[in-house]
Amino acid sequence: MRKGIIALLFSLLASASFGQDAQSGTVLKWESKSYSQSAHIIRDHIVYWVQVGDASLQIARRSDKAEMAVGQHVQCRIDKDHIFVVDEKGKKTKYDIVGSEPFTESTVK
Repeated sequence: MRKGIIALLFSLLASASFGQDAQSGTVLKWESKSYSQSAHIIRDHIVYWVQVGDASLQIARRSDKAEMAVGQHVQCRIDKDHIFVVDEKGKKTKYDIVGSEPFTESTVK
């Protein structure tokens, strides 16, 4: 019984700490761009512009098909040079942050 209560408290604390780090964002646009993660390999990848707070982040992963739509609201967590996006179905996907800039209306165009 005591172990069950300790496990429950631990899981509540862990979920609360993840919730504090979570932010919401909106997909502003996406396009296919040349993107390289190594010096010798350049491929076309989908790059998304996601507004998170006052910043517009350019994010990408090794995929050539669109996974998010313009205007889609996402929950995300930023960790160093990666962003973890959770979609409406609860699927968590890791993206690389490949650029950032302050959010302005011209970012959307």
